[in-house]
Amino acid sequence: MDPIERKVSLFAVGLAVIISLIFGINWVRKAAWSSSQKFVKGKACPPAFPNHVKAYCALVSAQSHWATQFLFVFVIGLVILIFALRRKRAGVACFACFLGIALGLFGVVFLFLGVWLIVRAFRLQRYGEASWSGSNKVAREMAQARKEGRDPAPKASASPTPAPGPVAPPSASKRYTPKQKPRKR
Repeated sequence: MDPIERKVSLFAVGLAVIISLIFGINWVRKAAWSSSQKFVKGKACPPAFPNHVKAYCALVSAQSHWATQFLFVFVIGLVILIFALRRKRAGVACFACFLGIALGLFGVVFLFLGVWLIVRAFRLQRYGEASWSGSNKVAREMAQARKEGRDPAPKASASPTPAPGPVAPPSASKRYTPKQKPRKR
């Protein structure tokens, strides 16, 4: 991870802690939370939804909801923090997407973070540059090289040593490799 990705990831961890604290405050205050479900058969409600409210069965003030939300967001936020401190882009991206999907509308920021990190990893792997302008420049150079008939591989900026020549494939083992038919041309 580069410094920009790390700072954005740490900001997302702070946001996750704030969201989890909101859930924790609601849990401690025993704030009312309601959920509803349609009747099962006729006017009967499932056992988990004991109250009748108009045409729905209602569950009011389920404290386990707030506790579960608090623990889930807090733990996933800590996991993202661990991956961000260890500079592991894949871990931050996966858990940010996971948290974003789980939180729904509140998790859009985390979903965008995860997708942004995945796109940057793709650009870094394919073009050797994670930034938008740098990857576009390398992509244009690769397209020009293909057009001219040269090798379209991106320039390796990390290693100045030349690439070795073609390497012969390993010879087939007579004991384990089955005989192959010659290829048709």
